[in-house]
Amino acid sequence: MNTEENILIKHTQDSLDFGSDYIELSIPKDENTQKKEIIKSTYFNDLSGKEWTAHSKSVQTFNSPITKKRARHGAAYPIALAKHFIEIYSKEGDIVFDPFAGVGTTLDAANILKRHSQGIELNPDFIKLFEQGIDIKDGLLNPNYNRIVYNDTALNLEKYINPNSIDLIVTSPPYSNLLNKIRENFGDKDYVNNTYKNQSRKLAKAYSESEDDLGNVPYDEYLLSMKNIFNSLMVVAKPGTYNVWVVRDFRDLDNSIPYINLHGDLIKIATETGWIMWDLVIWDQSNQRKLVMLGGKKSRRFYFNIGHSFILVFRKNMKGEKF
Repeated sequence: MNTEENILIKHTQDSLDFGSDYIELSIPKDENTQKKEIIKSTYFNDLSGKEWTAHSKSVQTFNSPITKKRARHGAAYPIALAKHFIEIYSKEGDIVFDPFAGVGTTLDAANILKRHSQGIELNPDFIKLFEQGIDIKDGLLNPNYNRIVYNDTALNLEKYINPNSIDLIVTSPPYSNLLNKIRENFGDKDYVNNTYKNQSRKLAKAYSESEDDLGNVPYDEYLLSMKNIFNSLMVVAKPGTYNVWVVRDFRDLDNSIPYINLHGDLIKIATETGWIMWDLVIWDQSNQRKLVMLGGKKSRRFYFNIGHSFILVFRKNMKGEKF
């Protein structure tokens, strides 16, 4: 009698070439070992108890090297941030998706952590940078795990991604026309103690001149488009999928609006499309963003430097599930 039985697991993502239609797993028939394998396959993630606790802080800092391609992008988050949430909300072999892939930070992190990944990116120049591969500063490429980016607007994501196929979404959207509003005199100096030298606001620039770029549209139109994207993400996400968005509020001084509550507006439209608001994490960027004097002693108003971003965590609940 054979001491092992072979189990075949079929891929449900027919649109992707993962190298084989089947993965063959050999599980010993020893009862105790088999039980352990079955239990492990149902784990929520691969974190140890100590890591689980450390990852649960609601205020986080993320420090990792600035690679050339992220510097060229100008507004990419650290790969440490992407790794953090991928480690929490997925496990090896899952599929991670980024509808605003940029130069591929999320996809690179997923690959390093042995997850498959897909993304949508409008800017072909960013895709070229993505295709240069994973910088050795970030980690090593795992060739057995796919990292694929489609050149299109996120509004068309359902053309490329199968329904109920995604295990985790991690992204940072464009912020309406914020990058077109940054004033030159706010972006030509670095904060003296900036640990990210030359990574301050002067690198943030408009992503493209395309009419399809959601970084070039008025705020009302932007929110309508984002609502459509949240609807599409609900279609492609599996039940139980987490949806992580990195966003930053801003000021529209040109139109005399002191504060744009972007994170609040995105929470509103996401929940209207069926996403459950699950958590909110503060990304403390005070060691990365230079301080500027917003006003002066003779001013009647005081503005805080916005030295943080919000990380919004949504979830697609399973049918009949209660919190």
